Amino acid sequence: MTEPRIYDCTVRHVRTGPVRNDFTYRTVMWLVDLDRLPRIPRTLRALAEFRAADHVGDPALSLRRNVDAYLVDEGIDLRGGRVLMLAAARSLGHVFNPLTVYWCHRDDGTLACVIAEVHNTYGGRHRYLLRPDEAGRAEAEKVFYVSPFFPVGGRYRMSVPVPGDELALSIRYQPPGGAQFAAVLRGRGRPATTRTVLGHAFRQPCPTLIAAARIRMQGIKLYLRGLRVVPRVKDDPDTKPDTVAGRISRLYRRLTGARELPIGVRAWDGSHAGPDGAPTLVLDSPRALRRLVWAPNELGLAQGYVTGELDVEGDMAEGLRRVWASVRPETRPPRIATPGTAGRLLAGAVRLGAIGPRPAPPRSQVRVSGGLHTPARDRAVIAHHYDLSNDFYALLLDESMAYSSAYWRSDAPGYTLEDAQRDKLDLICRKLELEPGMQLLDVGCGWGGLLMHAAEHYGVTGVGLTLSRRQAAFIADRLARRGLADQVEVRIQHFREFVEPCAVDAAASIEMGEHVGAEAYPAYARMVHTSLKPGGRALIQQMSRAADAAPGGGPFIESFIAPDMYMRPLDETVVQWRAAGFTLLDTESLRGHYARTVDAWRSKLEEAWPRAAELVGEETARVWRLYLAGGQLAFEQGRMGVDQILLTKASHVEH
Repeated sequence: MTEPRIYDCTVRHVRTGPVRNDFTYRTVMWLVDLDRLPRIPRTLRALAEFRAADHVGDPALSLRRNVDAYLVDEGIDLRGGRVLMLAAARSLGHVFNPLTVYWCHRDDGTLACVIAEVHNTYGGRHRYLLRPDEAGRAEAEKVFYVSPFFPVGGRYRMSVPVPGDELALSIRYQPPGGAQFAAVLRGRGRPATTRTVLGHAFRQPCPTLIAAARIRMQGIKLYLRGLRVVPRVKDDPDTKPDTVAGRISRLYRRLTGARELPIGVRAWDGSHAGPDGAPTLVLDSPRALRRLVWAPNELGLAQGYVTGELDVEGDMAEGLRRVWASVRPETRPPRIATPGTAGRLLAGAVRLGAIGPRPAPPRSQVRVSGGLHTPARDRAVIAHHYDLSNDFYALLLDESMAYSSAYWRSDAPGYTLEDAQRDKLDLICRKLELEPGMQLLDVGCGWGGLLMHAAEHYGVTGVGLTLSRRQAAFIADRLARRGLADQVEVRIQHFREFVEPCAVDAAASIEMGEHVGAEAYPAYARMVHTSLKPGGRALIQQMSRAADAAPGGGPFIESFIAPDMYMRPLDETVVQWRAAGFTLLDTESLRGHYARTVDAWRSKLEEAWPRAAELVGEETARVWRLYLAGGQLAFEQGRMGVDQILLTKASHVEH
């Protein structure tokens, strides 16, 4: 318990450049316990008042409750511990508090943290959460516009020891690339008795009004001496923690280890937080956050986005890239759903009005049943993704309808996705050493691009396996139009159902193996081996992952795109094929090629967005926008890859 004290203070501002200046003014500060605000006689209250409306927070609440609410959002519970506030009192209807300091103690008396509340002359307010060392020293990044002569940026070094009889605080500011500025507050305290209050009123009537006037006059003098004005950025409600965007910003910092928002956030109350010029997450109602309460990971965000409950302004891939890069030290996304954060997330959700019944899953989310990788379930999974609409895929893909990584051989402006896909198909045919008269098996043949290219340019016959009825119908129609119906056969058939030993001269499987599953993969590899003639070659183009990445691609991919996908690192895949009896000839990474391919698909989707939404519906089109943006980033950063694995079957049987 601390009795209120009044400090006769001097404040000294020292600028070391570009215009040197040393300015000192007098003021009066109070040190009060927020649980025991001074009881000033009614007749003298106009001389010294403390109002919540004069500080950051809800003016309808008490000063103490506003501080507690802020600390809870930051994950700090004082459990009723004492909070001391150093501030100027409202006097004769006027108040001016460039700096208010709160020393926040736990219930055992130890100091938990310090809050430095900064006000500027434009009505803006901002809190800095400090964790001083034993000497009272702390640092903070400057994120709030205060003086018209300094930018938003740089770093503060503060000294904020708990005051006693003497008050000694200092702030040293180092602007980016500029000269240092220092502010020092010193004073001697006396008990805040009625006599002391009256004495100050006679000596310094309305001290805050006088101090504010002197500071403004000093600013005019500096301007006339040639000190350059830094344009004021627009008011950022992140500096007003009672706004929705401000609360979201603080919650993000807490959940991600004091990280600032890497993208903008605009909330339903009109507030904005985060950097200007960055992609912006738009939240139109508290419901936009409700999914995160029930699914506090990428799935909740994805569900909110595909349903339109939240939106993104700007480049989505760039937004995801900024979020991913914002977490130190390794490149990892924010780990929202971790032990110790659930309570903070819930408390923040309550304050944001995001608590409510669990929202229903989006219509576009996968709904499959049955045993994992049984033929019936595999057909259902394939139908969900590949039977979407042939016309929709035609908007995204090249003329060959190749839905796999292209092979980019040129950066020339006229070199297109169609050229790169043609070069990929030709690369596969050359690696397989195809010749006229050979028969090619394509396991998971998609829309038949490889089979038709091989038949037209290498003179082979072929058999393609697919589980998609729409793909099979597309291939049959195109084969007839190209006069290739006698050379290529397409079957709606599961790989387990293809039992034709030594039937083909070469085999390919392009980005199908990752959909087979861990348990079924050995049978898949044996089927390819059994189908090949001795000496035949197989080329497997398959997606891979980093050792610490999710095998299924993460909650979004597993819930909306490919629920049963299983990726593994390249070396583990090679082991599977060797175990099936193959000899490894070569591997080639196409990861960089895939990032560029997905970028091309994204561009085509955006160019044809109205038609895409018409074909598959707005929600499914938004699934694809998010899917492609996230996929491009995964390939860029090496979390996912794709490799061509060239294999051969022994030309003789060893005894």
